[in-house]
Amino acid sequence: MQKVSRTDWDAAATRLLEDVYAFAVTGPRTHPDWQNDALAVLNRTAYDPRGWLTLDPDKAAEAEKSHGASFPFLTLSRGSLAERLFPITPETAARLLVTMTYEWGPIGREEDAQDRFDDAWTVLQRYGDNLECYSNITAARTSSSPDLTAGVTGWLPLTEYDGDFGIVVVSSAEVGVFWSFNPI
Repeated sequence: MQKVSRTDWDAAATRLLEDVYAFAVTGPRTHPDWQNDALAVLNRTAYDPRGWLTLDPDKAAEAEKSHGASFPFLTLSRGSLAERLFPITPETAARLLVTMTYEWGPIGREEDAQDRFDDAWTVLQRYGDNLECYSNITAARTSSSPDLTAGVTGWLPLTEYDGDFGIVVVSSAEVGVFWSFNPI
């Protein structure tokens, strides 16, 4: 993968996720076990080491103040996080990022679909060539490259909401968390 600039990454993340209820935050990789770093991002105790864009609609919300800093995420242990996240390919991670913009359903054939995939790959480029990706979608329990033709049809919740899915992207230096919520 090519290196990506802050400007390109910020623009791609914004185009992909600004119009949906989503969380997109990266923190530093400080532990050999990436799950500790992912939990720090979910609990809002880690901050982007590069100072790049974060999307966190609940950070300053009244809900966070009344429910705690990790809202809407559940209070998870490293073990419970490991039980809910399954390895996926970078290609699946890119597809899931795009699926977030299609309200979790099938990706349409609109002419902007390719632009969304290009943005998803720009987002993933930040994490380099040796990235690992994980998701809570149930289809990933049996395949790291599940068929997502019908969109996301099942998940193991990480939040207080009826529906949520996302990806965790891990590199040797950073851990990115991209999550989509259905608060209904």
